[in-house]
Amino acid sequence: MKYFKAISVILILAIIVASFSGCSLNFFSVESLLTPPAQSGDNGEIQKAFNELMKNKIVQLKSPASGEFQSPFVFCDIDSDGSDEVLVFYSESNTEGSVRVLLMKKVNGDWEYCDDVKGAGNGIYDVNFVDVNNDKKPEVFISWTLMDSKTTRIVTAFEGQQSAETPLSFRALGNEYGIAKSFVDFNYDGKKDLCLIYIDDTGSVQKSFLRVFTASENNSLVKFGEVALDSSIQSVLSIKNDVVTSGGQRTPRLFIDCAKNEKMIFTEMVYWDGAAAAPVRAFEDAAVSTSRSHLVQSTDIDGDSLIEIPVLTTLYGNIEELSVVNSDGTFVFTMLEWANAKGDNSKAPLLTLLNPIDEYLFKFDRKTDITVKYDTLRQALVFYQWNQEKSAIGSELFSLMFRGNEVTNEIPGELLRTEENGAFYYQITAKGQSYGVTKDDLDASVITIN
Repeated sequence: MKYFKAISVILILAIIVASFSGCSLNFFSVESLLTPPAQSGDNGEIQKAFNELMKNKIVQLKSPASGEFQSPFVFCDIDSDGSDEVLVFYSESNTEGSVRVLLMKKVNGDWEYCDDVKGAGNGIYDVNFVDVNNDKKPEVFISWTLMDSKTTRIVTAFEGQQSAETPLSFRALGNEYGIAKSFVDFNYDGKKDLCLIYIDDTGSVQKSFLRVFTASENNSLVKFGEVALDSSIQSVLSIKNDVVTSGGQRTPRLFIDCAKNEKMIFTEMVYWDGAAAAPVRAFEDAAVSTSRSHLVQSTDIDGDSLIEIPVLTTLYGNIEELSVVNSDGTFVFTMLEWANAKGDNSKAPLLTLLNPIDEYLFKFDRKTDITVKYDTLRQALVFYQWNQEKSAIGSELFSLMFRGNEVTNEIPGELLRTEENGAFYYQITAKGQSYGVTKDDLDASVITIN
């Protein structure tokens, strides 16, 4: 839940995974010019084979910076023969610094060289294994980082191919620019597509696009859709997808949570228009209409398998009463309306209150005319009745407190529920009890932000 706070990153120097299956992750060494220490068993055989291939070179192992695989040694069954191959990311210290990918496969009990290709960047951002051509074999998608660019990455797609000369080698399907990607059957043809967010900052005015690619019959990446997005996108926090059904028509949708800057985010929604056979942007002014000064992303907030977008709306009270200043900065308590996007008419919008200090949402019934103030001494979010006639705070109803696991000597109220990183407590006043507030109501209304 504390994803707003900076966390310390601990570099683990030597982690060996004893066994693996499917697409798995094993650690031999962090980025280093040192030879990894000798290992036993199958891992040791792989290390020995790699060291033998590199014996006349000084190499530096490279690790992906993000994603599921964050080791120089990544395992996946690329040819779907039931056994994993290994990809090794490295660079040679006496070259221009481009990352290379070495592919090895176990043949007759020994790990053998299969292929070695030069990457398209100075580093690796992430690696994905996705079958995009429905041949029951995963393609390899590698996002390369470029040293001289903060916004541009290059995505290379490889497929494994076999021949009489080699048991397995890489064949490049294509290279495309993009800062974020997702794999979705966007045009609903039964194949997963590569959805890329691309920022073009080469001109005087930045431009942003969603581009959608499919694997063609000859297994190359072909763009079949493109739509312009808001030009203020600086980075992409997440890409989510769902499918709405109306009148027998199924419409795939993408929800792209974008950052304008360190404090402001917004959501672009793009859906597939089957009649036009093209992607369509749902909001002309997404950076304005869905803008919010917090990091709450779009999600399925009401559990109906459809994604909603949090949009700022009115919370009773003046800005001074809804703001708190502490050592971490200024926090403003806001109301969010989880709006249904195009095609979703399933339910009325859900309202939640955002607690930006303790980072949770509280399901809110606007008709009850409730507002809040934060009690800094008690570290409590206090809920009050709102007097509409006087436009003023009325009686206190209840309060909620969150305490992390590091707090061991304070019990601020009755225990509401425990979380992995702490616990929620509550207090209900006599006025709140007569108002109908119960512990079960509070427990059902608190939504933690993960």
